[in-house]
Amino acid sequence: MSIMQTVLQSPHFMVIAHVCRRPRVDCGYVQGGEPARFIFTRRGSFAVHVGSRTCFARPGTAVLVRGRVEYRISHPDQDSCDCCTDVWLDDATLDALGLAAAPACREFPHDLRFQKDHVEMMQALRRGDADAATAEEVLLDVLGGLLGDGAAVRPRAVGAALRLARVQEAIIGHAGENLGIEQLAALAGCSPFHLCRLFRSATGQSLRQFRLQQRLGTALGRLAEGEEDLAGLACDLGFASHSHMTEAFRRALGRSPRELREELRRSDLRRLQARLRGRA
Repeated sequence: MSIMQTVLQSPHFMVIAHVCRRPRVDCGYVQGGEPARFIFTRRGSFAVHVGSRTCFARPGTAVLVRGRVEYRISHPDQDSCDCCTDVWLDDATLDALGLAAAPACREFPHDLRFQKDHVEMMQALRRGDADAATAEEVLLDVLGGLLGDGAAVRPRAVGAALRLARVQEAIIGHAGENLGIEQLAALAGCSPFHLCRLFRSATGQSLRQFRLQQRLGTALGRLAEGEEDLAGLACDLGFASHSHMTEAFRRALGRSPRELREELRRSDLRRLQARLRGRA
């Protein structure tokens, strides 16, 4: 079951908030014909298949799908719910961003700060508290932050990429568990030592850093939705305690979960824009 809400429609962009729950109604079917789109995942994960290429949309990775190409969506974890932001952009904007010659499907790794910017932007757009011109400017600033980070080095071997994908999906699909290195290495079909080297080379992160990013990224999505039970949230996502989650957020973003929840409730596009441009 898919729930879609258009939160911005302007001359160059359309932004859609998308929630997908069971039963899946569009999983596996060939789709296409739309303009180019960026997919930012607020929580959960899914795969985008374009020809023989597969990209994974998840907290920590955005996906670009070129316009008017056929693609399929699949959900490795059929029991989960995923929420994403679908940003459609016209050819002129794609060209202005330097992506006119991008592959049909491409992943863009990003950090937790970008995840917060994206979630904050979505909250403000949902409230409709700014005009379309300001919203477009903020969206371009957010995209600039994403593209400026650069893509992480990817393993060349298809087999290695598939092994890494299995490990990443296992970590995401079992966010509340601490899957051991031996279990993850078994999924990848290699030794724990080799998995650690391969994972860091491919993603620029250790397994522990990736797991933490997924947990915090998912937590941000739930905080934006007004999650009240912070102890329950910490437990759901595999933190040892509420204080453990709070400490992780303070190290990553300098805010406690409670402070972030209140900040997201007061999201304002102009304030976000000033902060984004202050980083440039």
